[in-house]
Amino acid sequence: MRYRACWISDLHLGSKKAETELIYSFLKKNEFDALYLNGDIIDIWRWKQAGLLKAKDAQAHINVVQRILKLAKKGTPIHFTVGNHDEFLSHFLGEHDAARDFGNINLAERVEHTTADGKRYLILHGHQFDLVTRTAPWIAKLGDRGYEFTIWVNRIVNRVRRRLGMRYWSLSKFIKLKVKKATMIIGSFEESALHYARDHGFDGIICGHIHNPEIKLNTSASGGPVYLNSGCWTDRANCNALVERMDGSIDLIHWDGEREVVMKSTDPSRGEAYVPTVYELGKQGVVGRIEPGELSEEPVLRML
Repeated sequence: MRYRACWISDLHLGSKKAETELIYSFLKKNEFDALYLNGDIIDIWRWKQAGLLKAKDAQAHINVVQRILKLAKKGTPIHFTVGNHDEFLSHFLGEHDAARDFGNINLAERVEHTTADGKRYLILHGHQFDLVTRTAPWIAKLGDRGYEFTIWVNRIVNRVRRRLGMRYWSLSKFIKLKVKKATMIIGSFEESALHYARDHGFDGIICGHIHNPEIKLNTSASGGPVYLNSGCWTDRANCNALVERMDGSIDLIHWDGEREVVMKSTDPSRGEAYVPTVYELGKQGVVGRIEPGELSEEPVLRML
C-alpha cells in the first residue's frame, strides 16, 4: 500500500515491550511519500534493557532502525518529533528548539502537515499536554514501570491462552477500561490538545503519548479541529498508524502483520469497519477488540 503520509508513534525501541516484528513488517510492506515518527521511537528510559535482550531480539530492534534509515536513504522524507521517552534527542535541536535536518530526516519538537485537500495539522508527541510528565516526571517514570509490568504479565497470560486455543486478550486495554480515572485522563488529554489546536488555527492535531488510538471529529455546527492519535506499537492489539490517502482523508488503521484494517476515518462517508476506542467503550461499559492474525478479508468488529 502507498500512503501520501503516515504517522506512527510510541514504538519504544530498546525496550522489551516493543512489537518489533510488526513494526518492521509495516515499514517493509508499505510505501510512504512522507513518514512521521511522532515521538517515543527510542525508549531511552529502558535503554539498559537493550543489553539484556537475546541476540535475535536485539537484532529485531536494529532491523527497524535500519529500515527507517533505508527509507530516508531512498528519498522518503522522515519527520521525527521528540517525545518524552526519547527526550535526549532534544539536545540535537537548533537554538530555541528549532528543527534540524539530518539528510532526509527532520528532527523537531513539532511540525505542521498540509493534506492533499488543504487542511493544516499540527503534529507533536503530546507529552506537552500531560501535567504529570511536565511537573512530576518521577511519577511518570514510575507509571511507565507499572505499564511495562502489565505488558510482561499480558504476554504470559496470552501464552497460556494460546495453548488453550483462546484468542489474544489485551490486559492494558482492560485496565484502561475498568479504571474510571484512566478514561477521565484520556478525555482531559484530548480536550487539552483540541483546545491548543483551536487557539492556533489548525484544522486538526495529531498526537501519540497516551497509547490510545483515536480519530475524533468535531460534529458541532460551528465545526472545529479534529483530534487524532496514532496509538502505539507495544501491544499486539494496539499496533496502529494514521495514514493519509491521496484525496487528503486520514484513516486510523490496525496492522496485523500482513494488511491494514481501517478502524476510523476523517471521511465520515467511508463505509469501513468502526472500532470504538477505549475511552468510548468506558462510557458504554463494553469492550471492543480486533484480534491480530484473526482478521477476515472484510474488517469486522469483535465484541467480548
